[in-house]
This record gives sequence, structure tokens and C-alpha cells, in this order.
Amino acid sequence: MSASPVPGSIRGSEGDLVSVRILTDPRRLEDLLETLATAEFPVNPQLYHHLSRVVVEFPAYACQIDSLRRLVSANGFEEDAIRIRGPLDPVDPDC
Repeated sequence: MSASPVPGSIRGSEGDLVSVRILTDPRRLEDLLETLATAEFPVNPQLYHHLSRVVVEFPAYACQIDSLRRLVSANGFEEDAIRIRGPLDPVDPDC
């Protein structure tokens, strides 16, 4: 019997499923969504609007994160705007 590498992780044929959060300025939201539309995998984002930022959240497989970081960086977004957490991790309401 093999154990999951991360407690409470969800594993699929492409590896661990993670939750991706990208923080952006509301004025850059359309640019970010257009960038995500060109990703090599389907992105179905949830948007959370705050006063000074928008949180864009969607599921992805861990193996897709490197290409996602390159994609957002190539389109003028900071790589550190991307936050990764396990799908069952508690949600930080400030992110």
C-alpha cells in the first residue's frame, strides 16, 4: 500500500491536484485572464474581488505549475503572484 506524498492530497493520472491562486491588480485582470486562456491546459477560474486586488483561483496539476509560471512571467506578471496550496488546505481569507 503506497501513501500519498502530501496528507490529504488528491492524486490523478497527471500527479497531485493543487489549487493555484494568482493575485493581480483589478486593472490587469483582463490581461491575466487572456494570458491564462493560452495555457496548455484548461483553466476555469474563480474570481474573488477585493478593494485593491483580485484573486484568481483554479485547480491544476502540480506538473503544470512550471509552465504556468513561465507563461505568466512572459506576459508581464510577477511569478511570486502565484501561490500554490493543496486542494484540502484551509483557505486564507487575506489571499
